[in-house]
Amino acid sequence: MRTPCSLLGYNAAHCEAGFVAGPTLILHRYINRQVFMTTVMVTFILVMVLVSGRFIKYLAEAAAGQIAADALFMVMAFRLPEFLQMILPLSLYIALLLVLGRMHMDNEMVVLHAGGQGNARVIRSLIAPVLVAMAVVALFSLYVTPKGDAEVNRIFEEQKGRSVLELLTPGRFHVKGDGESQRATYAESLNREEGVLENVFVADASFGDDEAGRILTVWARTGRLVQDDNISYLELRDGFQYQGKPGAADYREVAFETARVRIGNERSSSRPPEVRGRATAELIEDGSNKAQAELQWRWSLILTIPIMCLAAIPLARVNPRQGRFLRMIPAVLGYMFYVGLLLTMRSWIADLPGKEHPWFYSTLWIHLLAGIAVFGLYYGDRLFKRRTRQ
Repeated sequence: MRTPCSLLGYNAAHCEAGFVAGPTLILHRYINRQVFMTTVMVTFILVMVLVSGRFIKYLAEAAAGQIAADALFMVMAFRLPEFLQMILPLSLYIALLLVLGRMHMDNEMVVLHAGGQGNARVIRSLIAPVLVAMAVVALFSLYVTPKGDAEVNRIFEEQKGRSVLELLTPGRFHVKGDGESQRATYAESLNREEGVLENVFVADASFGDDEAGRILTVWARTGRLVQDDNISYLELRDGFQYQGKPGAADYREVAFETARVRIGNERSSSRPPEVRGRATAELIEDGSNKAQAELQWRWSLILTIPIMCLAAIPLARVNPRQGRFLRMIPAVLGYMFYVGLLLTMRSWIADLPGKEHPWFYSTLWIHLLAGIAVFGLYYGDRLFKRRTRQ
């Protein structure tokens, strides 16, 4: 049975014979265009919020001298795919809730249902955006993000191997150390032409039992970083060294022309990347519980997209009098609960001892429960009505 034009609101140019030639294709384009624009907008907002929070965290570490300023943007660039693979499924889910909710509010769904375009037709319209989103998330989670995490791990390992002076910003104090000893470093300026620090101040404070309260203070006119046997030294010239306890008269003052202060440990090869930074093929060959947990998590990010998109269709069904945002909060909380269960199962699998884990430790059970919940959203009312009639 063909669909009348009057039900779908088409003009006379489309209805010379009284019927629509291709309503399905027009419906697909209409829904896909709305979903694409809304997904891009929601993704942009969520990415800006998440990236801003991480950027502020890394900026504070750079200001404290824990990471070089020039490496800050590299870390953010390598972390961006990880942000996108987490945000894109949620963005598409929220976009469907907004678009389909607006269509219910404007009674467009009523018109479509009256014209024979039910939920099955809407699901077919969403096949293209769902497949595109799954392909993008699969590319990120299985290939791009592991490489990015490996690069971030390498950058942080390099930053740990760099000394305080390599991360030093002229004109600011930098403090580094633990509970027993601390070192404060200051340089008034940096002569970039000669590659030396000018008016360098270094103070070492000890808080141990033997050296409690003793401070070693060094001032030098210039300082230069040198390497000797893979150990970093600060070579100071034309300066003075003061050693003693504050308030006591037994302190020593020594003038020197050249002195070296050890400011770094022996550099070793970087440790292997964490499980998040390993390639998917390596995780499959590994077989350990941590590798299996990470592998299941990567596949779970892909499977959440079709499951939550199917859930968005009945969840977006609202009464025009109730408002389009009535079910938005419960729907988003349901998504967070779903992802939270996946993260919990991931942690459980990773913490299991040995290389084998029981069969019930798998994220597939969570996806199965989510699928049953989606089935209940579609057919729960019908089953309940049948039981009440009986």
